[in-house]
Amino acid sequence: MGYRSEVAFAIHPDKVSDFLAVLSGCSEAYDLCRYNDGIKTDMFEKGDLFVAMDGVKWYEGNKSVDTIDSFIRKVIEDDNEPDKVRFLRVGEDREDIVECGDYAWDDLNVIPASIDWTVTKLK
Repeated sequence: MGYRSEVAFAIHPDKVSDFLAVLSGCSEAYDLCRYNDGIKTDMFEKGDLFVAMDGVKWYEGNKSVDTIDSFIRKVIEDDNEPDKVRFLRVGEDREDIVECGDYAWDDLNVIPASIDWTVTKLK
């Protein structure tokens, strides 16, 4: 079975084409993004991209996970545009929470009482 996580991330419209280019180079990452509810658009503003996955094995060394993590890290650190992505991961352990990026920060958060991510406002 293995350790499972809840994962959600949002990509600002300015970075969606870059993210899709990354996915086109890694079919495993594209397949992972389609897991559960799949890829959604226009969740926080027109042209953005939102992915939510429930019960996924999210670990370093997995090609699809590394591809997505690399893109998010590049946007935040290399491009210095943390306002263009938002990433959340909640593991099975209540202390295992990762949050980074500022895009849709007011709308996409981990609520510690329930240890669940929520979309608090949809347009």
